[in-house]
Amino acid sequence: MTPEQELELFKSIGQIQATQTSILKEVTDIKADLTKRLEKVEDRIGKVEGQVTNNRVKLATASGLTGIAAALTAELLKLGGG
Repeated sequence: MTPEQELELFKSIGQIQATQTSILKEVTDIKADLTKRLEKVEDRIGKVEGQVTNNRVKLATASGLTGIAAALTAELLKLGGG
């Protein structure tokens, strides 16, 4: 291998290493961005789950009260009709 070829080889190796470093930095930046976005999505999911739980409690309470009202109405009708 001539000195010129050797020099070109080392230049090429240096360029490849620089490209790899650049790609690694880009991948690291993308990973950091995705992690941030994922955390935001998880926060939103937590809020939605909380709202769904609150709605379920409200619905169960309303259903229970409706059941009690229906039972009381039936008893009042029995007492009034008897």
